[in-house]
Amino acid sequence: IGDTLLVANIGGKGNSLMLFSQKDNKLLSTIKSWQFDNKTLSFGSWIEAIVPAGDRLYISERQSRIHVFRLPDLDYITCIGNGNWNGPVFQAQALTVNDGLILARDKNGKLSIYKESDATKDNYQKTKRYKHLSGNGSSNNSFAAHYMQPDEDGRILLSDYENKIIRVIDPSLINDDLPDNTSIDIDELTMALDFKPKTFAICNNRWYVTGNNDAINIYDRNLQEWCRALKAIKGYAFSQPTRIYAQNDSVLWVSDTHSSKRTLVKMVVHKGEIRD
Repeated sequence: IGDTLLVANIGGKGNSLMLFSQKDNKLLSTIKSWQFDNKTLSFGSWIEAIVPAGDRLYISERQSRIHVFRLPDLDYITCIGNGNWNGPVFQAQALTVNDGLILARDKNGKLSIYKESDATKDNYQKTKRYKHLSGNGSSNNSFAAHYMQPDEDGRILLSDYENKIIRVIDPSLINDDLPDNTSIDIDELTMALDFKPKTFAICNNRWYVTGNNDAINIYDRNLQEWCRALKAIKGYAFSQPTRIYAQNDSVLWVSDTHSSKRTLVKMVVHKGEIRD
């Protein structure tokens, strides 16, 4: 957000959100707990997704909760879900916000939809699903990283690890009359892959996708083909690249979650060449 990089820390000393200044190259603060209605709350499990949207920040954790903070001061607003997997949140593993709707990928591959307007202080742990939709998603019992993001055409892309696909979803189909368990996947646009995708970054000319081949897989949008599987950049060899995020078309951030690395890598693209 601006100059500040938000990093999920799922280390052995507890789960937290780290705020890092790129300009000053230093840690600004770490959020492990906060106050709400005279109670101390915290992340009770691994953070799965961090999504800024307007003046809000949505953070999903593995234990079936989606926390909502106010930006820029990170004042706590509410929690969607109550920590029970059979409640209104089923271990949301990817999130995005589109046109006032919060879309979450459930552990079993379904889509849970919530209204931003329902996520209020008074609805703490009581926000209900607006819609619960099916589609091409698979169960993710191994908790592989997933990611979803709107594209420039108004659709939403969603990785699906076990099915080796990137799903394409049409959010314009969501309305009050849409029955639950309907699919809004655009089946003919589903992208089949030779590897299991985790997360991705969309840039003007390329997609960068992490996967089970422990590489950054590069898709050339002009040629419409996979052109490279990147295992290393100058000065750094990846062991287990898991999450990749595009700050812009030339700056990407990659988390290497291998136990011997536990590193966040800044990757810069120069005229088609990638450097550390």
